[in-house]
Formats: sequence, C-alpha cells, structure tokens
Amino acid sequence: MAEKFNEKEATSIPILDGTNYSEWYLRMCFLLQSKDLLEVCEKAIGQDATPSAVNRWTKLSFEAITTITSRINNCVFLEVINSKTSDKANLLCSKINEQYASKRAMNKGRVWMNWRKANYSGNLHHYIEETRKFLLELDSVSVKMPSEILSYIILGKLAGDSKLNQVVELLTLNEEIINKPDQILSRLQEYSNHCQTKDTCLNTSSPASALVSSSNEPYRILYYCSNGKHNPKCLTHKKEECFAENPHLRPQK
Repeated sequence: MAEKFNEKEATSIPILDGTNYSEWYLRMCFLLQSKDLLEVCEKAIGQDATPSAVNRWTKLSFEAITTITSRINNCVFLEVINSKTSDKANLLCSKINEQYASKRAMNKGRVWMNWRKANYSGNLHHYIEETRKFLLELDSVSVKMPSEILSYIILGKLAGDSKLNQVVELLTLNEEIINKPDQILSRLQEYSNHCQTKDTCLNTSSPASALVSSSNEPYRILYYCSNGKHNPKCLTHKKEECFAENPHLRPQK
C-alpha cells in the first residue's frame, strides 16, 4: 500500500527544469520506489484486471502524478501534461522521458552544449559536483565521446587557474587515469579535500601539492618549488637542478 504524499520527502528532489533530468530522474525513482509507486509509472493496468485492481491502480497512479508534478517547474508542466497524461502515471513518465531523455540529436546537442559552455568559477568542489552531473546527463542521452577527450575537457576548464596548473599537468600526464573521467574527478576531489584538511586554500599563492595515485601505489603528496626557491621537501631533483632557483636551466620550449 502506498504511503500518503509526503511533501517533505519530495522537497529533497530537485525541481525538473529541463536541464537536470538525469539527477531528477534517479532521485524521483528512489522516492517512487520507496512509496510502492514505481510500478504504475512503468506500465499500464492490464486489460483483464479486476475492477478492484483498476481502482487501486488508478489511486496509485494519481498519487504518483501528484508526487512527480510537485517537482517540475511550470514550463515542464505545460510541456508534459495533457488529456492523455493527466490521469495515467505511465504515460506521464513516458512523455517526460521522451521530452528530456530521448537520444534525438536535439537533446544530445542541448546537453553537450550546456556542458561545453559551463566554466570553472574558482570553486573546485562545486566544479567537480557540477561536472559529475553533466557526465550523468551525457550518459542519459547516449552522447558517445572518447573518455580521454572528456578527461581533457574536464582538465582544460581548469587550465586558466594558475594555482591548479601543476595539478592539471600531473593528471594530464598520468596515463593510467587520463582515459577515466570519473577517476580524474576523484583525484581532483582528493586534492580539494587535502587542501581543506591541511588548512591550505586553493585561493592562496602557496606552493602547490597534489594527491596522485597509480594502481600499485597509495596516494602520496608531491611537493613543488616556487617563488624562485627550491623546496627541500621536493625529492624529484636536487637544489642545483631546480628550475625555480635556476631558471636558466629550464629547457626552452
């Protein structure tokens, strides 16, 4: 038996505005399933159903419609509600899916272009979160793109921040994960968390450190030299070989 509509539960789901379908869909499915309403959203009542079964399905269908329409904006509502979908949850869900998750070129282009025009604003945590949402959207409309290219785009959006240059370079050169966008985001998250744990800030000019890993080694901190001085914690080169302290030794590009 489905539970009574709970507005507090529903508010945990983002409002569907046409650009956030994947996240909205997953969260809505979880809620509908917890309320035993998912089945009426996936298939129609059988033609040989008994009157009592029809009544029960109709009641559950209206409850599902109430739950769904409480988390869509007015524009979406006007696009998906009509005489056929207003009293049948399965048809409403099919309409929403057709409108926002279809594999048509228009939807693919919309999702792709929305991601391409999204820029890094200086908040790494927010950027990682938003990028994961965009990757979910790309997957939902079956945009096929080489994983390595996706990783380069993710890192490329960060290239304008000089404080992240060394992190971006490290991840770009890591052949084990450069073709795995999810791991690229995980390493960026590790870096962000490390900065917070160590009371360092991405908005300062302190020497950069990054968390990197391979399949055979645990996470480790890499130290770098900056401001014309060699960092004694950096073990990748000697002081007399340090480019920061001896810029004339740096290979010409």
